[in-house]
Amino acid sequence: MQVGTERQAGSELHAWRQFLARSTLWLGVLLLGSAAVCWVAANWQDMTKVQRFAGTQGLLAFSALAAAWTGLRLRGTPGVRRSIPGALLALAGMLLGALLALLGQTYQTGADTWELFAWWALLLLPWALAASSQAVWLLWVLVLNVAAALWLGERVFTWYAIYDGTGLPNLIMAALNLTLLLGWELAARRWQASTLIGPRVLAAIAISALVLSLMFGFFILRGAGSLNAVAWVAVTLGLGFFYQRGRRDLVILAMLAAGVICVSLRVVGEWLLRLEPGVWAALPLAALLMAEAVLAARWLRKLAAEPGAAVAPADAEPAAASAGNAVESGDAGTPVVQLAPAAKPHAEPPWYVQCLLGLSAWLATLLLLVFVAFSGFVTSEEGALVAGLVLCGAGVAVLRSDAGPFWRQCGTAMAFTGQILIIYGLSSSTSFTSACFFVLLLGAAVYALGPDVILRFLSGLLIAAAGAALMWRVLAPELMSDDLLDAWLYFDAGRVGFVWLPIAVIGAWATAVILTWGHRQGGKRAHTLEPLAWAFLLSVQGMVWLAGGVSALHLPAMWQLNPQGAVLAVAGALLPAAAALAVLWPRRHVLTSGVTWGVPIALLVLALFWLPSPGVGFALAWLLLGFGLNQLRLVIFGVLSLLAYLGIYYYQLDVSLLQKALWLGGAALLLFVLRGLVWLVPRLMRTQTPDRRAPLPPVSGSLRLRTLAILGGLALVLVVANGGIWQREKLLATGRVVILELAPVDPRSLMQGDYMALNFAASRDITRLRLGGDRPSDDDSLMGFEPDGYVMLQPDARGVATPLRIQPDVHPHTDGEVPLRYRVRDRGVRIVTNAFFFPEGEAKRYEVARYGELRVGDNGEALLVRMLGADLQPL
Repeated sequence: MQVGTERQAGSELHAWRQFLARSTLWLGVLLLGSAAVCWVAANWQDMTKVQRFAGTQGLLAFSALAAAWTGLRLRGTPGVRRSIPGALLALAGMLLGALLALLGQTYQTGADTWELFAWWALLLLPWALAASSQAVWLLWVLVLNVAAALWLGERVFTWYAIYDGTGLPNLIMAALNLTLLLGWELAARRWQASTLIGPRVLAAIAISALVLSLMFGFFILRGAGSLNAVAWVAVTLGLGFFYQRGRRDLVILAMLAAGVICVSLRVVGEWLLRLEPGVWAALPLAALLMAEAVLAARWLRKLAAEPGAAVAPADAEPAAASAGNAVESGDAGTPVVQLAPAAKPHAEPPWYVQCLLGLSAWLATLLLLVFVAFSGFVTSEEGALVAGLVLCGAGVAVLRSDAGPFWRQCGTAMAFTGQILIIYGLSSSTSFTSACFFVLLLGAAVYALGPDVILRFLSGLLIAAAGAALMWRVLAPELMSDDLLDAWLYFDAGRVGFVWLPIAVIGAWATAVILTWGHRQGGKRAHTLEPLAWAFLLSVQGMVWLAGGVSALHLPAMWQLNPQGAVLAVAGALLPAAAALAVLWPRRHVLTSGVTWGVPIALLVLALFWLPSPGVGFALAWLLLGFGLNQLRLVIFGVLSLLAYLGIYYYQLDVSLLQKALWLGGAALLLFVLRGLVWLVPRLMRTQTPDRRAPLPPVSGSLRLRTLAILGGLALVLVVANGGIWQREKLLATGRVVILELAPVDPRSLMQGDYMALNFAASRDITRLRLGGDRPSDDDSLMGFEPDGYVMLQPDARGVATPLRIQPDVHPHTDGEVPLRYRVRDRGVRIVTNAFFFPEGEAKRYEVARYGELRVGDNGEALLVRMLGADLQPL
């Protein structure tokens, strides 16, 4: 799976300085943005509303103004004039989302979630246009897609009722992303925009939306299903023609081929089921999948071999100039070396072809398991064990023969199906430890004997799972039982979570050792170990999502309770420093001592900040290893794993949101300091007198427009945010007090923190009034796009209001009646808000809430102010 390339783009010292400069800047941006989200979600009550809004807006304004200033100041340095402003605008964009979330959280506005993301996308658009940065545009695309998906999700029952299925939302999502893809490609032709990531992301969303609707919705039978089928055919043919003839992109072509495989599975499967062959239909379906994958792989490899194929190397590290910084003249004479030795060519297909073959092998395995389960050939666990051993042996034998590609795919599916059957056969016939040892040895034997990269990867996943189970047994034997299924199905999730971190740390260190040792061995041995390394890599990332961190302040207490766990937690935080030393030490003769020793020492200091968030340290280790070992795929995996972990880390409860904000923010500030040192230290070390800096070129018209767009976007954000604050403060000051009965529950909201979902009793009364009183009060099946309206409330002597009637307008009403606007949604009527946000850790305080206190304006608009108990006293 490794494709090495020989790079001599400037000196290696210069390449490392560029990598460090870029990674510290962007990692700091991501961590600071995540810290802002966690800080907002923590709903910290020790700060007033003015302090919270001033702090968020001040940081946002500083980021935007710094982006405008650096864009002007660095206009004479082509390599950095867009990278640094782009990073700062990306930070400003994340802070914009935090500001909008803070606005909804503070005033309990009850706005639909999609509205938050829609405003976010709208206000972010000027900065995306000004930045000309792929990262900022990807952030905008993500926000826009979330807004569209949330809006469509709120109407999902309406789509189902009107169009006989949910296919139309998928069609809309596909059309949206295809439009964005067209715009991106036009920008690439007109302004040389990057096409490495953006078009592939947009194409993946559009293709997956159509394919999923055909796989799981009403197919070509009726309604929107037929529209989706026609759209999928048109999109597949259109994108296939453009990315083969217009601009060659084999990754997108592989996505299209995967879509064809999945849709054909549904089409042929539906046809076979009409013929009623029973479970035997699984066999021709599996054969079809593997044949299609082989044909697609052959087609893609042929396109890749054609002269002039515009395909980026799979693992080649980009040239140093692409890192976003100018080449220092002082480094021009330093030694030039290879970032990694050139890889020997081998017959394995590119990674996107391997993914395609792996998809077909996995689906074929599922079909074979279905056939075995329902065919009656295997009726006992002993029979499953025997059948699994036979299939493993037959699959390995096929792979070791001179069989063609189709039969090799069959061998891969047979061998992996056999391993799954063996695991099932061992589920109750042996102890947990013995079963894990057997699975570990079996996976290792199949890995060694089966000369196929897909089978080795799948076997590596089983090896990682068996190894994790054995470590689980050693670290927490009291959580295990003698029965394998009971051990996995019945456990204390809180106690097991305490074990996941040590397992993840051990796996991460093992992964780093395999990657480094395999690279140093080189040749065939490195190629043999690579599938195992990637299997461990994916397994470790899955484990770290389940693992909770521990802050440095709580480390002594953890040492008292579990010294072994404390040591492993520290080892996980030290992994980035060890990875940096492993790739820098062999290059110490061509690097300065500041880089060789400064990077590991800085990472040792940062290790304090990785303790509460181990996934961040793991991702940084993959980034360092990927760059040092010249494997771009590993670098990309590190970036993706970091983004995924930060999203999942928000929902982990082991560390409070406020502590997450402090640790992530502290790490971000330290990274920005390190970014400054990367720029400053080489200049301080120069012995010769630097030449007088050349005068800056005049400000071009395009740069002037970008600067105005940044400043105008900042002004627009501040006007919208502060205008919303002023309107809500006015409503709180002048609105009438209304108390409504409610019934709450409590989860955690995206970006806005802990809340309890509200279900006002008045909403059921409004539903009854809307439906004419002929349905029960709990009926919430509201079909169609029905308009919002107003309910007239009549407060009693205690101030608790009850609905009297509903009407389309705020007038007429008497002086004693209070008009309140309601909104119609698929699941019923929404009054003001469906959630009340409270500070983290105070769920118990609001469990006894029975009423909600509102402030209602003359126009029917209202805000939820606070929760009341059964005695109508504030909580």
